[in-house]
This record gives sequence, C-alpha cells and structure tokens, in this order.
Amino acid sequence: MKRKKLLGTKMEQINVLVSTYNGEKYIEEQLKSIDCQTYSNVHVYVRDDGSTDHTVELVNRYIRENELSDKYTVATGENIGFSKSFHLLMQMADSGEYWAFCDQDDVWYPNKLSNAVKWMQTQKNDIPLLYQSKIAIGNSDLSEIVPYKYENYNYNFQKAFTSNIFFGFAMVINRELYDRLIRADFDQIKYHDWFAAIIVSAFGKYVFSEEIEAVHRQHENNASPLYFFKKIPDGIRLLRGDNFYTRNAREFDRLFLSEMDDGQKEICTLFINEKYSLKTAVKKTFYPKRWNMSLSVEFILRALMLIGKI
Repeated sequence: MKRKKLLGTKMEQINVLVSTYNGEKYIEEQLKSIDCQTYSNVHVYVRDDGSTDHTVELVNRYIRENELSDKYTVATGENIGFSKSFHLLMQMADSGEYWAFCDQDDVWYPNKLSNAVKWMQTQKNDIPLLYQSKIAIGNSDLSEIVPYKYENYNYNFQKAFTSNIFFGFAMVINRELYDRLIRADFDQIKYHDWFAAIIVSAFGKYVFSEEIEAVHRQHENNASPLYFFKKIPDGIRLLRGDNFYTRNAREFDRLFLSEMDDGQKEICTLFINEKYSLKTAVKKTFYPKRWNMSLSVEFILRALMLIGKI
C-alpha cells in the first residue's frame, strides 16, 4: 500500500500503538486503515496480550503479504490487560515525536494522523499536547454508524480527577506528554488515557478534531470501557472499596508534586487519602465548582464523595 506524502509538513515519526487480544475478526481491517493514512512517517507497534485465537498469525501474514516489515514491530506476551499492554508498547516505542493509541477493531479515516500533526505543529512543543479525534460509533459490521455526541465539558484539572472525556483509541500525544505518562506506575493508575487527561489538564493543552476521524466498533468483546456494560464492573469495584480515584491522585502526587501550583495541590490533596475523613468528604461534596458537566453524574459523584467511596 502506498501512502501519500503530506506536503508542507515536516515528517516527524508517529508511533502507532496497537494492543491486540483475540482480535482476529477485525484486526486486518484496522491495519489497512492505518496503512492508508495520508501521513507517511508511521511505525506501527503491535503487542498481542495473550490471544488464544489466530490474531498474531493474521498480523504477521498481513505484514508479510504487504511487505511492511520495516514499518511494523510485533511482540507477544501474557495477558495483562489493555492498559498495561499499552504501557509496554510505549516502552517499546521510545523514539519519535508523536504516539497514537489504537484499538484492534476500529477503523481510521485517512487524514486522522496528518490532522493531528498539523495541529501539534502550530503549538508550543515544550508542553504536553493531546489531540483527540472525534469519533463515530458503529455496530459490529459497521453497517450502522452514528456520530458520538460530545458535550462542551469545559474540561479542567478538577474535573479530570473525577471524569475522563478522552478515549485512548482516538488520542495522539506529543513527546512532552509521553515522557510524563510513561513514568506512571500502571499497576496504580486506572487507565492510561485518564491519567494522560489529568496530566494535560494540569500542564498542557488539548484539542478535539473538527471532523470525525475514526469509527469505534461496538460489539460484545470490546476491551474499551466505552462499551456500556464494561462500566458496570468498575462501579461494583468502587462500591466494594477499590477507590481508583485515590490511586490516580496518589500516583499523580508522587510524580508531579513539584510541578503543581497551589490550587492543583489543593485539589490533589482532596483525593489522596485512603482513610475516610468526614472533613475531607464534606469539602469534596460541597466543593463550589462543578466536578462534572452532567447534573446526574454530578449528583452521583457528590453522594459517593460524602460516604467516602470517592
């Protein structure tokens, strides 16, 4: 497959990170959409997370048949979950200027990466940058596709501690964000995209694309928590005492305490204590600014804060 050169843009390398797990049904279609990108300086890193089907065989066959061995690096390993798998992919892909996370069963439109680089190159490159592609949601065979509705969240640092508006499979990040994100202990943080959201809301800048640039395929085997029923176990774990809000905050405090301003430190401090404190719970519950733009979610968050679940 031939990629078109993006005229007028310095061709800095983008590393596309693909974590696969039992993805034989859709993986080839996604790889084709990556290789049809108009941006040409792309290296694709694939790590298989312990598949029991023919995913690895199909990936290697695709690379061989399309003579793409110089554009791909493939690794296999035991099943550790998609977020930790992406951390290993980040470690593998330590050169380049940009990193794009990718689901095995989505489809990218051709200008996704070139649009990301165009925006990145208009920004200061010494701060964390995050480019989020707008997406559409498709059914399993993509016969039905509808735009995903984004709200104007006015996303900021305090909202980042209680919610994440970014989808990892649609993100492109720069070197400054990569260097901070890769330092995180992925055994402690909830999701890599959520932790990236906290980092960029504290120290950097983000943007949503003007147009839809990818289709997220919804089916019963999605690893992404965008799939509705994947969110239920998270809620159960939270009620049982797995306070991933605290784990995120403690890890952020460990890594970036010296970089935070006083207001950021105050927000972070509200979430880092594991033991219940009525004083802290009341502060969070009656915090004068919004934690979330959705009124229903805001009510639930504050109720959980009051009883010490957040």
